[in-house]
Amino acid sequence: MESDLEAIAEKIAQTAKNAALELRILSADTRDKALQKIAETIRLHKAEIIDENKKDIEAAKSSGMPDAMIDRLTLTPKRIEEMAKGVEEIAAFADPLGKILERRTLVNGIDISRISVPIGAIFFIYESRPNVTIDGAALCFKTGNAVILRGGKESVHSSAFLAKIFCDCLFEFGISRDAVQYIDNPDRNLLGCLLKQNEYLDLVIPRGGKGLIKAVNEQSRIPVIKHFDGICHVYIDKSANIEKAAKILYNAKVQRPSVCNAAETVLLHRDLSKEAAEQILRPLKGAGVEIHCDKCGIEYLDLQISACLVSGVKEACEHIEKYGSHHTDAIVAEDAEVLEYFANNVDSASVMLNASTRFADGGQYGLGAEVGISTDKLHARGPMGVESLCSYKWVLRGNGQVRE
Repeated sequence: MESDLEAIAEKIAQTAKNAALELRILSADTRDKALQKIAETIRLHKAEIIDENKKDIEAAKSSGMPDAMIDRLTLTPKRIEEMAKGVEEIAAFADPLGKILERRTLVNGIDISRISVPIGAIFFIYESRPNVTIDGAALCFKTGNAVILRGGKESVHSSAFLAKIFCDCLFEFGISRDAVQYIDNPDRNLLGCLLKQNEYLDLVIPRGGKGLIKAVNEQSRIPVIKHFDGICHVYIDKSANIEKAAKILYNAKVQRPSVCNAAETVLLHRDLSKEAAEQILRPLKGAGVEIHCDKCGIEYLDLQISACLVSGVKEACEHIEKYGSHHTDAIVAEDAEVLEYFANNVDSASVMLNASTRFADGGQYGLGAEVGISTDKLHARGPMGVESLCSYKWVLRGNGQVRE
């Protein structure tokens, strides 16, 4: 049985590699027109997408999935329209490939250039949110990368249908359907076999819970871009505007508590008055948020938050360094020196000054959709849009020069 899965995995990976060879020479115009067609087709099939999504939601409710996770799974007409718009935004971006990143002439007369190129064949693993199927496929296709999509079993009906829409549109433009392969087999042993295909696959991007990302990172022979947690902090300084602080904290925690850029810890300056602290926390309590005093380093992904007192911005930064996940952290303050200290000393992929952590998002950054938010420091960091899915190569143009 295992040898059968290994053979299946090798075939899938080799197919992706072959498709990547085709995509890297596909014109930007063809890629963009195909993406525009995909956006149009998503809108035309809105009713069918919702029908397929209902199957996933019913199964999720039967299995006892928490409401916050069902929210991530649910596709509404608004979210489907956002999905289509996201594809159009990606199509409208300038071609990220073939860009001359730097160019100069060496002393020997050779012209040297560093040029952006696709990464190749990407294995994208994700959970719950079926719209990520389209986000991942569109971003990889725009950047000339073939992609293997492996969504969670909880979104299999929605994701499989969306992937079919994408591949059917590619075929209309004479592009191989193999450019986007969706794996509907939930067998974890197949996942393990695919993670060994380093001969054919160039990168793995896992997007989901800590357990998934840790398992992928431990098993993979292929380079992995990851983030393990979204333990995001909001530090409220004694100089903060209290109304502004309450508004930012409420948005960071309550607007969508199940996502990785939601706030999980609030750090309050010790010198804030009792009345000010109560005013800041009152909207959370009104929304049913459970506040845990002096608990640290917990990702709740729910209407819960940790609250701690700190002596100032220095201790706040030290706390974030110790208990944070280098994802997104925010400060609310009016003191310019305090803001600058926080910006310079918090080592996170995104640092928010007087703004909600919820802005840590590829769409909000003008990147279009994203394949995830990386807390790594090599190759990609923060929301991963088209630029993060490109590599580069050096091209040297000579006139007969040889090295002495």
